Amino acid sequence: MVRKGHKIGGLGSLVSKLGEAEKRLQRAVTALEQAAVARSGGGTAASQEAANVEIEAAQARIAELQAVNASVAEKLDGAILRVKKILGD
Repeated sequence: MVRKGHKIGGLGSLVSKLGEAEKRLQRAVTALEQAAVARSGGGTAASQEAANVEIEAAQARIAELQAVNASVAEKLDGAILRVKKILGD
């Protein structure tokens, strides 16, 4: 039986993964913003194309991280509900 205050294996791992996913998402957003600033500064067609490629890559990475974040959040919610059920809260 699990007691209050007793560590539940896996829950900390899920929280950690969620935090990591959020950090990666923030880095991707920052990269996207930097690419947008670089793009708006003008330049050659080649630099514009490079900026477009970076933006597309950043957008793809953001989509990946959002999917991971949603998955981890769903698992975390389920784990929390199971822990509450076990504890009788």
